[in-house]
Amino acid sequence: MVRSKRMFTVMSIAAGCLSGIFSAVGAGKSLLPVVEIEGPVYTPKPANNGAGPLWGNASTCIVRLGDKLFASGLETIEDAAPLNNVRWLLFELRDHGWELIRADPEDRTREPCPLAIFPDGRLFLSVNPTLTPPGTRNGPAEPRVLEFSTENPRGPYRTLLPVWDGAPSFTEHSYRSFAADGPNQEFILFQNVGYDHAEWAFYDRTDIWSARGKLIFPWGAEYEKPKPVRVCYPAVALKNRSVYWLGVSDVTEPNNAWRAYKKKLTGRDWDYDFRRLFYTWCPDITTGRFHDWIEVANREKTCGWLFPCDLWVAPDGAVHLLWRERAIDERLRKEFFPDAKQSWALNHAIVRNGKVIRRSPLAIGGEGLSDEIPGNARFQVTPDNRLFVFYYCSGTDAGGRPFSENRVMEVFSDGTHGKPVRVPLEHPFSSFINATVRSGSGPSEILDILGVASGRPGISYARIRLLNEVFAAMDIKKERTADGVRLHLDGAQSRAALGRIASWVWEVGGTRLEGKKAQCELRKSEPVNIALTVRDRQGRRNTVRQVLRLPPVPKQFGRDRWGLVLRTEAEDFSGQSGGNVRIATGLRGASALAVSDWKKQGHRLEWILDVPVEDDYFPVLHYAAPQASTRELTVDGGPPHSLVFTATDAFSTSSVDAWGYALLFDARKRVASVHLTKGVHTIGLDVPSASDLALDYIDWVARASNADVPRADTRVVEEGAYRILLPLKGTICPARIRPEKGHCFIAILGPNYPGDGWKGRPESTLQLFENGNPLGPPHAVHNDIRSKGRGRFSHWKTRLYFSTSDNTDPRTNGRSYAWRILPRDARP
Repeated sequence: MVRSKRMFTVMSIAAGCLSGIFSAVGAGKSLLPVVEIEGPVYTPKPANNGAGPLWGNASTCIVRLGDKLFASGLETIEDAAPLNNVRWLLFELRDHGWELIRADPEDRTREPCPLAIFPDGRLFLSVNPTLTPPGTRNGPAEPRVLEFSTENPRGPYRTLLPVWDGAPSFTEHSYRSFAADGPNQEFILFQNVGYDHAEWAFYDRTDIWSARGKLIFPWGAEYEKPKPVRVCYPAVALKNRSVYWLGVSDVTEPNNAWRAYKKKLTGRDWDYDFRRLFYTWCPDITTGRFHDWIEVANREKTCGWLFPCDLWVAPDGAVHLLWRERAIDERLRKEFFPDAKQSWALNHAIVRNGKVIRRSPLAIGGEGLSDEIPGNARFQVTPDNRLFVFYYCSGTDAGGRPFSENRVMEVFSDGTHGKPVRVPLEHPFSSFINATVRSGSGPSEILDILGVASGRPGISYARIRLLNEVFAAMDIKKERTADGVRLHLDGAQSRAALGRIASWVWEVGGTRLEGKKAQCELRKSEPVNIALTVRDRQGRRNTVRQVLRLPPVPKQFGRDRWGLVLRTEAEDFSGQSGGNVRIATGLRGASALAVSDWKKQGHRLEWILDVPVEDDYFPVLHYAAPQASTRELTVDGGPPHSLVFTATDAFSTSSVDAWGYALLFDARKRVASVHLTKGVHTIGLDVPSASDLALDYIDWVARASNADVPRADTRVVEEGAYRILLPLKGTICPARIRPEKGHCFIAILGPNYPGDGWKGRPESTLQLFENGNPLGPPHAVHNDIRSKGRGRFSHWKTRLYFSTSDNTDPRTNGRSYAWRILPRDARP
């Protein structure tokens, strides 16, 4: 039996974090970004078709209308062959998190499907379904625009077929751009055909396709072999029927010497050139006449790289351009341009009347410069037409320390810019899109970001309020005491735009406390209201509030002090039927991992509970639910016990702790227990009627037994005076297994069971069994698990990478898989 200590739960709350849980007082106009929401949206499986959820670049997949927020996504279709092997998804942000509301019922496609929105509540989704039969790699496609209602997005939708100039030969490689003029309720769709032009169709305010035409790409007369310069990945804006277009060259390498050299390196006959940035505009799209192309930037001399980020048209007609730029291709430097220096820049330009009047870097790093490398970036426009740039930056700082973060800066009308400010995201976004005015979303001080966040799988979302004078943020640690809970309150993350925070005042259930940090003890388990008010030196204030749900206390179970507590982690379920839960990671306040998407009627989960001593045990469930919910608890298939879960108003996220505690009650509303004999029991929880619930763990509090129960296959975790017995063995339900690559499969064990790969920790002693027979060797190289398999496995960090004895699929081969950890290596 191994002992360890940890704090019970941690919570960090910023002002205005989530509607329904927190509220804030105070506003201002200084750049002081506050992260209000941060969390996952969905996790797609790799489609291996050359595209991905963010492949559309500046054509966004997230839009906002007032308090309504929608996002589109992609789902890989099982057993469908590339290229057209995904379908579109439509999500809406609700009080409890992102909810999947629609999915393509029949078609297949390749690329992400951008969104547009109108102030009257119409929501548009650009789709490009293939017209080929299943199994066909590529071929013709039919562009469509689907119209939904934001008031009833689950209801019937209308299919709009663009009217084109002739009968273009569209394919799954659309490289399309979708832009909307929200105030005028019009949009335009561009879709590439071949390498020489893009077709476009304009949908006007009278609900007709009133204009159409071709955008002819520039001619590359200066190439060794002249050819059209295909322009892709554009940022497109539509405003008062004027169209503005910024894109990058996307052609096979035109320099023969470089192409030959690259082939020696890669073995490929092709390599694409992203070295020329082009801009054009049409003053009135109903005429169809675009001006000649302007080459804004060029990196041909040193085989560099350019990529468009965004475009915004100011009220005075100035067009602001934003792009990324890399000076050289380092693979070619020694051979072709040995004296060239590398640099990475985030560049900005202003175009007026068809001329670039200013061009300058907003951020730059490289050889002879700083080691800070700017990355992806987007514009955000506020209602008073202030222009901000949200961007990613990584590298090493002046002290040599590595960093990865998002920053925001203001860009002024003359092209100068303010000082960048770090955005305090727990998981910075490296690749992302935003709810932009180019999609019809209104200007806003709220920045909605959708993209890939470091340390989190799949696609994530963040809501950031840019402008604040003062904001309050509290971090709360709950420490169990012998007869209650001690709260550690910390307001150190509160900030002021100008100067410093001068005072912190806490209200905890009617008790007033002062100071940046404070403590208080509570001997009750009902919810308590907590508020923190901060003031700066000028007297400006901000308040953040939360209803904190406290854990139960010993007297509720007839005890003076805590005794034996067994813990069942929700993610360690041994079986399920009637549905499939999702394993959630990185949730604030969670013991380890959690299960979510558990709402379908008849969906049952089961756990194995090994009881060391016979006693009456009180179940305590750590959960989150946006609305009231029920579950039925069974032990060894016995009669069901009804569990009622009151609403916690939201699900927990990486930045919000919304967990509550549920107990079992008898008919007289008294806390009830279940009698468990010594030995192994099967615990079941069923969904009697559809209701959503996330579950973190179940604690089993013994009525009489003490905490010191010697067991070689357990570990004691001390949460203050609360001591939990965690098992050091478990089964791996097929539903918890996912394929990785080749013969390798993954099961997440979570932070309670750390493996190899942690600095300063001894080697893992996890043993893996198939139908009771040991597998191995352990500590295998992951590439050997993938290519050779045959029982090889690796307990790496919080995951188990493994193969079966005969390289069959463990999810379907009918065998059981179990693990155990020797106590000496089981540290938290």
